[in-house]
Amino acid sequence: MAVPLALALGSTLASRTGGTVRDWLRAIFRRIRTILTPGESLIEQSVTGGIWLTLLNITGRAFQILTVVFLARLLDPRAFGIVGSAMLVITGLRRVSKLGLNDALIYNESENVDPYLNTVWVLNGSRGILLGGTLFVAAPGIAWFFSEPNIEPILRVMAIGPAILGLRNPSIVYFKKDLNFHKQFVYDVSGDAAYFFVALAYAMFDPTVWALAFGYVARNLVRTGFSFVLSGYRPWPSIDVARAAEMIDYGKWITASNVLNYVSNQGDDIFVSWLLGSSALGFYQLAYRLSNAPATELAHVVSQVSFPAYSKVQDDPETVRSAFYRTIRLSMFLVAPMAIGIALVTEPFVTGVLGEQWLPMVVPMQLLAMYGLLRGYLASFGSVWRATGNQDYLVKVQLLTIVLIAIPIYPAAVRYGISGVAMVIVAVYAFVMTPVDMYFAVEAIDGSFQRLAKEFAYPLPAAGVMGLVGLWIQRVITIAPLLEFVLLVVVGIVTYAVAVLAIESQIEWGIVDEIRELTSFI
Repeated sequence: MAVPLALALGSTLASRTGGTVRDWLRAIFRRIRTILTPGESLIEQSVTGGIWLTLLNITGRAFQILTVVFLARLLDPRAFGIVGSAMLVITGLRRVSKLGLNDALIYNESENVDPYLNTVWVLNGSRGILLGGTLFVAAPGIAWFFSEPNIEPILRVMAIGPAILGLRNPSIVYFKKDLNFHKQFVYDVSGDAAYFFVALAYAMFDPTVWALAFGYVARNLVRTGFSFVLSGYRPWPSIDVARAAEMIDYGKWITASNVLNYVSNQGDDIFVSWLLGSSALGFYQLAYRLSNAPATELAHVVSQVSFPAYSKVQDDPETVRSAFYRTIRLSMFLVAPMAIGIALVTEPFVTGVLGEQWLPMVVPMQLLAMYGLLRGYLASFGSVWRATGNQDYLVKVQLLTIVLIAIPIYPAAVRYGISGVAMVIVAVYAFVMTPVDMYFAVEAIDGSFQRLAKEFAYPLPAAGVMGLVGLWIQRVITIAPLLEFVLLVVVGIVTYAVAVLAIESQIEWGIVDEIRELTSFI
């Protein structure tokens, strides 16, 4: 969405060349306000929501990258691994206990869900306090499991986080339900900024693992505070048993999916920490986080926008089907060059930005970039399953993923370390899970398997050309790693754009028309 925004601003400036600088600035601000104000139609709301979420994820990712870049220089991989192990436990308990309440409210066809909010607040608050207490009590046993005694005090401090977050204002569900993502932007970015500044400030004073722990607590505290600042609704502790049962009944498949999703997505992290230690986990998690950044952010944008959008038209299968195909087309157009580009620039980025102490993560990061390509493609599948009432597909897919990864992961890790774990993840998704997910998606929308395969394949030749040009540059030009990274990024963007236009002129891809249509709403 950043490209249409830039085009719109560019056209505004071009039309004001005869005016003063003040006129230009006023025109720009007016245009920005128009762009970021949701329209009345669903597609206008979705486009505006996508812009806000893109801005959100760019800003959030910028804070995360800054955090990684600065703290990777101040802290060692083991510090990241210790907090990573603690976060695995916290995330696991949150997933296991998640009731799917927000999903139930978004799916609810009623525009006003205020009668449910007090019940949601009581359930979420009770859950948060219970999680915090469980983490505090279980900390010694968790430290023993990971063979890392430093996890115990860290986890007991971080246990405050879930308790605080459980008390946030439940009316934040309207940010997503009504596609009001400008408020979601403030809510999320405030937490990311708090994490960055608190963690960095502490690390400069005391470069230890505690910097990451206090950053986590600060993020949850600030987000909870902003949830009340951004909404006029004030919850009161009361519970409606009938409404609670209604939400929990809808969310039961979401809860099961969250549990299985956690095991399939974080099970490899738990395994690495248990078998290979905290330092190995530090390398593996940072490689995963950086290599999958585009796919993760795209998946977040797509799921946040597409699920409420699909839910609003759930009774119109043709509209859902058409929107799904278009979402896949745009997703792959963005993800394909990012994934291949990340694999290409990994070594100069790690050497020039993070430092040579992080070189063991290069090969895993390159492998996991290919996993990011597949994740970006599958990002919107879960949204269409939920919106069409097929939440059980989420559970079935995740269960199969867990079984397939569990079989080869131990011998692969013993033989090849974290690179072996990455190879297993990529192979399972490439050869089994992607075709299975496509089959379930076709079932949900009564669509075409061939059409889904084409939308996946269209941008790959252009991304491949970009990759070959990058490899040629690496072979013939020898410069400092940081300069090489910048050069590869710039050349990659230009090469991909030219290749896309060349392909579009030869086949009926339709991506240029999609971009033009999105731009027309801006």
